[in-house]
Amino acid sequence: MAAIITSKFRLDTTNKFLASLGDNQFYMALGRPNAWTDDTVPDTPYENDYANNTLWENMFAMKKIASTDIIHCSPRNLWVSGTTYAEYDDQDTNIESKVYFVISDNNNVYMCLKAGSGTSTTNPDTTGVQTSGVINHSGTDGYIWKYMFTVPTSDVTKFLTSSFIPTRHIKVTPPGGSDTALVNQYSVQTNAVDGAIYNMKITTAGTGYSSAPTLAITGDGASATATATVAGGAITGITMTNVGTGYTHATVSVTGGGGSNGAIRPVIGPPGGFGADATNDLRSHYITINTTFTGDESGSIPDSNDFRQLALIKNPIEQANEGPTTVTATDSMVVGNFYKILTIGTTTDTLWETAGSTSGDPVVGEIYKALVTTLTGSTTGTIAQVAEANTYNTCKSVTIPAALGGTYVADFAFEGHTGGTVGAKGIVVE
Repeated sequence: MAAIITSKFRLDTTNKFLASLGDNQFYMALGRPNAWTDDTVPDTPYENDYANNTLWENMFAMKKIASTDIIHCSPRNLWVSGTTYAEYDDQDTNIESKVYFVISDNNNVYMCLKAGSGTSTTNPDTTGVQTSGVINHSGTDGYIWKYMFTVPTSDVTKFLTSSFIPTRHIKVTPPGGSDTALVNQYSVQTNAVDGAIYNMKITTAGTGYSSAPTLAITGDGASATATATVAGGAITGITMTNVGTGYTHATVSVTGGGGSNGAIRPVIGPPGGFGADATNDLRSHYITINTTFTGDESGSIPDSNDFRQLALIKNPIEQANEGPTTVTATDSMVVGNFYKILTIGTTTDTLWETAGSTSGDPVVGEIYKALVTTLTGSTTGTIAQVAEANTYNTCKSVTIPAALGGTYVADFAFEGHTGGTVGAKGIVVE
């Protein structure tokens, strides 16, 4: 048995996700400061436990997403003269693959209710904002448009991209002083005509018509009327003289005109009418998230690292923080953990150096990954910690001595919360 996931189900899921922001905490996370094997061809993400585990290992910063950082969106189709657009059809088996709505250079969004016989050449912006009725260009290029909304200035700045347009369903009357775009969209919503018929499809043109046949519309709505035009004995066009209201189903009988076999199918608008809910009309089961990381967020995150992964994290659990402490000469960093340099004091420690042929001195704010821990040197308890920066930062690795005593006074500190005791050298670890 065939099964589908409907657009309404997707939209409902999106709505529930947005509503859950009130009861849950979502964070935008940054990760993967080190390079891919080929940075021009990033690794393909997969949904498996390995990818999930490495994501958490690579993560180095998160910021909470505010309710104002997220919005519904739909694919962006810029109106361009000379382009053929699809018309809305309630029985289209794959309407989402069609370009049946557009955005203009003025950020006005229109839905195509009826397409002309060729390309669209008359910009719907020539009529522009019209909060009721339709924009009828049947006398020029044959297209009929419905003005849906104008993207508010704040949404243009924050959410409009080259691929997606932000969409809203305004549930309460915009307060005084609101963006005119919001006021106009609310008017469109309240003026929408539920169950109207703005277009009809000629399924069979018929033959032998010497005059226009009579069209009779029957269904569960009221008042819809239409006329037909004929040419060469066939039905070639339909004009709605009254769009009616309240239809969820309808049929059209074709009689008279001297011909036969003409068949017409009405196209019925969505529940509530076109414009009643733009997120439904434009299949806005996508979301756009715009969360801005500002510098180091007042010292909360490193700002000197690249990142190559983004993740959406729900309700992360913060481990108990025992506060920054230091390690003794017998303590060790944890291999695989990442550490951020908090402070570097004046040092006379000859073991404090960049390793191998790498270059660049470690600096405060850099993040390192502990690779190995070993005992070295003649001083009892001396610990050499080898940490790697690679493309996390400028230097690839560094030897970190942990001996206590007058010779070693590096005052080298890491960020974290593992216990230990204070020595002459301050190393704070995670």
